[in-house]
Amino acid sequence: MQHHSPEQDIKIVVTGPYNAGKSEFVQRFGDKPINVAVNGTTVGMDFTHEMIDDFHVHIFGTPGQDHFKDVQQCVAKGAAGIIMVVDSSDPATFGQVETLTKRIKAVCGRVPIIICANKQDKTGAIAPEKIKQMIGFKGKVIGTSAVSGAGTKTSIVEVLKQIRKEKGM
Repeated sequence: MQHHSPEQDIKIVVTGPYNAGKSEFVQRFGDKPINVAVNGTTVGMDFTHEMIDDFHVHIFGTPGQDHFKDVQQCVAKGAAGIIMVVDSSDPATFGQVETLTKRIKAVCGRVPIIICANKQDKTGAIAPEKIKQMIGFKGKVIGTSAVSGAGTKTSIVEVLKQIRKEKGM
């Protein structure tokens, strides 16, 4: 592992509704990602780390089910940025974005957030710009497919860019 200063450590939280593809998203990074799951459902967290643009990025994924809200907040504490992953083929879950955002920001404050319109590879997936309109989000919405990896690195780089701007790095 490369040596770096503590200022180069960045924590990013990947969160979103149940079955949006958060774990698959996190698994795209690092050499040995960790997933605490039971029967394929995250019950603890996902974790990996990778050097990106001279920063040691720690990527934590939260479980998506509402009864894990305490775990979501515990994992999110100290995050410098948030990636909200939504299943772009399941608009019924879009309503959860506001609740999840408030829950996560309650412990990490006002930090940059982007939305990943995941599962863009599925038939019937809604385009990122349409999702942005549907949920009334003002920030960036990036189309992704965690299964193929499309857009995942772009998403990390974008939230990292916003973090750097916010912190004056």
